[in-house]
Amino acid sequence: MQRPLLTTTKKPNRLFLMINEAELKALKRLSKLQLTDDEEVNLLKNLQNILSSVATLNEVDTSNIEPCCHVLEGMQAPLREDIAERLFSRELFLKQAPEKIAGMLKVPPVIKEE
Repeated sequence: MQRPLLTTTKKPNRLFLMINEAELKALKRLSKLQLTDDEEVNLLKNLQNILSSVATLNEVDTSNIEPCCHVLEGMQAPLREDIAERLFSRELFLKQAPEKIAGMLKVPPVIKEE
C-alpha cells in the first residue's frame, strides 16, 4: 500500500497539512522537477505557506453559507450589448490572404482522406 504524499496532523479543532523534505523529494520525482538545493528550500517553504493558508481557510465556519457554482452567481456582470459589426471589408481581408479560392480562404486540410 502506498503512503499518502502529505502528512496530516490533528490538533484540537484543527487539521494541519504539512510537507517535509522526504515528501518534497517524492513530489519532485513524480513531477520530474530538477531543482537546485536553494530552489528546493524555497519550494518547501512556499508549499508549507500554501498549506498553512489552506488550513486557515478550513477553520472558517461555512455551515450557514449556501453553496454556489460560481463566485459571481447572482450578480450581473457588466457586459456590453452584443452587436454584430463589420470590422473590415471582405475584399481587404482576402487581399492580404496568402491563398484564396473563389473568394474564400484556402487553409491546409484538417481531416486527411484515407
